[in-house]
Amino acid sequence: MAACSDDLHNLFSHQAAAGWNYQGEEQEVQLYYKMFSSTRHGFLGASLVSQPLSHVWAAVSDPTLWPLYHKPIQTARLHHRVTNSINLVYLVCNTTLCALKQPRDFCCVCVEAKEVPVLLVGHLSVLAAQSVYDTSMPRPSREMVRGEILPSAWVLQPVTMEGKEITRVIYLAQVELGAPGFPPQLLSSFIKQQPLVIARLASFLGS
Repeated sequence: MAACSDDLHNLFSHQAAAGWNYQGEEQEVQLYYKMFSSTRHGFLGASLVSQPLSHVWAAVSDPTLWPLYHKPIQTARLHHRVTNSINLVYLVCNTTLCALKQPRDFCCVCVEAKEVPVLLVGHLSVLAAQSVYDTSMPRPSREMVRGEILPSAWVLQPVTMEGKEITRVIYLAQVELGAPGFPPQLLSSFIKQQPLVIARLASFLGS
């Protein structure tokens, strides 16, 4: 909400705050980026998906479906269902796509919040994620670098356009990938590729 100054509409009109910078539009996705350090990055995308919220939510809230439309994710395993709305999830990401030699893995908690009334934005469905330490989850291994997911989220909002229900989708990913960082010459390409997960999600749902 800080990135959009508490108004999601801003992210659809090239306006962002809190250090987020507009990177252009590709495949009907508004792209934003925030650099924290050479290994810590923030990616944000905003777009409309021509599917009802229930369809989009089904794909976003099920970790086992993530590898089908989110290219870097090689493995997404539901490790433990804590409650109906809180899950522990283990992820392995193939980082050769961003020129990093070693894969990264993440242990995170995912929390669902539906129909949350928020000032100025109406009802939202949110899947938030953040790294967590839990003794039952896989230990770090030599083959992979343990990364950290900083507060990240899918934010969905139903919209009616020409009598059809579609979904406004915000994708926010903030990560600490660990050393080494991205090769500087490839960073600009990856900045755009990460938020385009929304376009791949739309294509996945359309098929």
